[in-house]
Amino acid sequence: MRPPSKCPNCKLDLGAYVETHCPRCGVSLAPKPPLTAGILLLNWMLAICATLFVLTSLGWFVFYMNSSSRADLYQGAPYHATTFRVISVQYSPPTVGADGMASTGPIATAVGIVEGQREAMDLLPYVFPRDRDELMERVPQGTVIPVYLFPTLSGVNRIQLMRGPPALKYQRQADWATNRALPVVAFIGLVTVLLSLARYSLWRSAQRRMAQADRV
Repeated sequence: MRPPSKCPNCKLDLGAYVETHCPRCGVSLAPKPPLTAGILLLNWMLAICATLFVLTSLGWFVFYMNSSSRADLYQGAPYHATTFRVISVQYSPPTVGADGMASTGPIATAVGIVEGQREAMDLLPYVFPRDRDELMERVPQGTVIPVYLFPTLSGVNRIQLMRGPPALKYQRQADWATNRALPVVAFIGLVTVLLSLARYSLWRSAQRRMAQADRV
């Protein structure tokens, strides 16, 4: 392959000497193997798999850590069944980051009376509203919700829906993340590695073919 007579970046006249880098701007002048259709396809597949791997890894980690920590929080904590009478509800919509993806999810909470005391409760396990109006319609003032009260905990952690022991529920979620979700993440990572190796192999083959053509 004929060496360039001018730098493709700064247009410096290189003369008759073969340079590996431009003496003015430093750009590499070494010939690059062509991007074949196979390499371009692998580039797209690799970008998609790498993105999926990062997103699923982060999602799995956050879900597992949240479930595991909450299982530890409720494990062994005393509780008993009671009722939660709604006084008012609050709703905050999800926020969207600069990349167009959700930065934080929606927040739906209620203030109510439990055994004569004012308590706060997370409503998202109970209802998933689209906005505050729907939340007020579905959980109006005076709504009575069966709950578990954890007197030794604080904040919204004190009130949990009466849907089985919370410690067992969160432990099952953590086990699901380990036994089901983690293998999926590992599979996506393996596919990403295999695609990287395949792309490198095709790139090396194209580089060898180009070197053979130069010798001819």
